[in-house]
Amino acid sequence: MDHTIDIAVANVSKTFATAAGPVEALRDISFTVPPGGFVSLVGSSGSGKSTLLRALASLETPSAGTIELGGQPPLQRVRAHELGMAFQDSALLPWRTVERNIAFALQTAGLPKDPDYVRHLIELVGLRGFEKARPAQLSGGMRQRVSIARALVTRPQLLLLDEPFGALDELLREKLNMELQRIWMHEGITTVMVTHSVAEAVLLSDAIVVMSPRPGRVVDIIEVPFPRPRGTELLRSEEFFRLCATVSDSLRSAEPAA
Repeated sequence: MDHTIDIAVANVSKTFATAAGPVEALRDISFTVPPGGFVSLVGSSGSGKSTLLRALASLETPSAGTIELGGQPPLQRVRAHELGMAFQDSALLPWRTVERNIAFALQTAGLPKDPDYVRHLIELVGLRGFEKARPAQLSGGMRQRVSIARALVTRPQLLLLDEPFGALDELLREKLNMELQRIWMHEGITTVMVTHSVAEAVLLSDAIVVMSPRPGRVVDIIEVPFPRPRGTELLRSEEFFRLCATVSDSLRSAEPAA
């Protein structure tokens, strides 16, 4: 499958109606992602990152503006099973094995069984030998790998990740970041990830969209110039720390004055 979807977000705003009155979550958001690109959304809590990701997945409807995924509205891509999503909570079915949790995404999408591809994904995420294991027998990191494999099994053209490793310790998170980079380079899927980790964003992304506190606005779009694959030596380099500092400074500039 040719994963050539691009993303165009144009002047998107979102206001929620609440009992206490309207809450403006997003204001005039615009950015693009080229086909096969990897973009991270960073910002403080309440900056609307997850709301924006949900809008990309057609789980929220913008109050204003447009979102196009490969020239089509998100709902069309969802109906065609061309979006894959993974969240901080792996949300695996406890009574199903690893292979059956992954295959469940095919079942819910009404797609044919594909045991060969399920086996390929288990190999790709490094879980060979755990095909018959249930979630309770897996570590947190292994459960997240299953979640990512499940998001990939429908062969999506867009992968949406919402803090997929946010609950993991730093060393495991670094290891799984390397794994995610390897999987992304192998599959070539356009990816948008929400993260609170500046280092994670710099390691994985082609570009970083920095968002302000509510209402979420685009403060800056920072390109990441490092060649791939990016290894652990990059994480210890001066250039890496410098770019992390640039992103952190942009985040701080977006915070309201004390």
